[in-house]
Amino acid sequence: MKIVDRPGVKNRMWVRILALSTCFALAYWVPLKAMVSIWLTDEEYSYGFLIPMVSIYFLWEKKDVLRTMPLKGAWVFFPALFSFVLLSLYGVLGSSGNIAMPAVPILIVLFAAFCFGKEAMKELLLPLGFLIFMVPVPPIIERYLGVILKGISSKMGGMIIDLFNIPVHVSGNVIDLGVTQLQVVDACSGMRYLFALFALGVVYAYFFERVTWKRIAAVLSTIPIAVITNGVRIGITGLLTDKYGVTVAEGFFHGFSGWVLFMVAFGCLFIVGRVLALFPPKERWTLRGKGGKGAATGDSEASVPGPERSNLNGPFVVSVCLLIVVAALSLSTKAMPPVKIEGGLSRFPTVFAGWQGKAETVDPEIVIRSGAEESYSGFYENEKKEGVSLYLGYRSSAFLSNENFFHSPTVCLPSQGWKIGGESTRIIMDVPKFGHLKVSRLIMENMDRKQLVYFWFQTKDKTTYDKNINRFHLSIHALKRDNTYDFFIRPITPIYPGESVGDAEKRLDGFTRSMMGTLFVFLDQHRQTE
Repeated sequence: MKIVDRPGVKNRMWVRILALSTCFALAYWVPLKAMVSIWLTDEEYSYGFLIPMVSIYFLWEKKDVLRTMPLKGAWVFFPALFSFVLLSLYGVLGSSGNIAMPAVPILIVLFAAFCFGKEAMKELLLPLGFLIFMVPVPPIIERYLGVILKGISSKMGGMIIDLFNIPVHVSGNVIDLGVTQLQVVDACSGMRYLFALFALGVVYAYFFERVTWKRIAAVLSTIPIAVITNGVRIGITGLLTDKYGVTVAEGFFHGFSGWVLFMVAFGCLFIVGRVLALFPPKERWTLRGKGGKGAATGDSEASVPGPERSNLNGPFVVSVCLLIVVAALSLSTKAMPPVKIEGGLSRFPTVFAGWQGKAETVDPEIVIRSGAEESYSGFYENEKKEGVSLYLGYRSSAFLSNENFFHSPTVCLPSQGWKIGGESTRIIMDVPKFGHLKVSRLIMENMDRKQLVYFWFQTKDKTTYDKNINRFHLSIHALKRDNTYDFFIRPITPIYPGESVGDAEKRLDGFTRSMMGTLFVFLDQHRQTE
């Protein structure tokens, strides 16, 4: 059977696809660039470059089906598309890589569905949906699911070590070998490992399985395979550490063992395929070829006309207009000059309104990981020798200039051994410029020590206790084009023995009022636009 194309229609379709692709790349240049940067700098995501290539191959395999398929714009997808466009704008303008980057593959699928219709979407869902694997795992998923995976992997590693009669105690994500302790950190949780293997499972199922339930089983089998192999990796690391020392757990072996066990996991996936072949329906196990589903074969005299392309102009024009608006907003915002502090934030005053302090050194690596471009840390005392620690994080240009964002103390302080004894909000009255200031309030406990923590996020003229609201403020500033800088502010005071929480609150409220007045004077004197 031969497929007869109508050259004019075919050329117009390629022009439309090229136009949409170009507009999309311009509109989402910021998150696309951020993803590529992560692929280049984080070896655990270096596979990201392969994902678009695999997706293109999947599309190429569908070419014959798509050439003969009626294409028709589907307005039913427009509400979902428009909602995700707004969400993506919030992510880009509000400096949320966790939203902007995952939105990219979802938007690609929605634009394709809107412009080419439901029938085409059935064939395009796998090739375009596969692009989700090019997105780095959002920290919020890695943080919560990673905790579970770390616990499982740690227990499995401890069991393997115990099999060799080596005394071991596992507590949470810490493997205690007596003299040496191994901590299963986030990077070793297996979360990223699982994500990459899951993508590999999809590829394997596409090429080597024909039955739907077997494809699903093959893909889902990657979850236990990833967990088990990561547990084995941790167990082997513990065995070698016990025999050769802690250095074996770092450097070359740490990276090399990951690659070796990934190949082992891939081998396990083929074993799963052999087991699935034992169940009906039984088919000959071969690599997917051109004679597969959807391929046009044979040379019969019958011909099939090219696909009917109707009702495409409206969705195409609307899509291009949406992308042009997003591109104009995101690229123009990215071009807005950052607001620098002359001489740096380290020049923040150490004496103000009854408080006298001393600046403290902050490790530059910690500054970067915290999501700030620069920071200030100082310890202040009043005339009663009551202390307050102050941390200021500053971003001169908040719009994804750093893929991280300000880290909340609810994450950072517990990692230092502090437990949250109470969490709420508090309104501080009579604050300069703002009148009242609503902040997040934490009571942190560590052994017999307690401390009171306030923190909030602050732009040019808006404050909030919530990070997501702060991103919304940044988006509003971007639309108004009146600000780019962003602050994270965190004062901490001890709750001294015999002192009530109310006493600590009065002290920290007073410090906040004095500090805020000083901060505004400092910004007015040292703020400069590049």
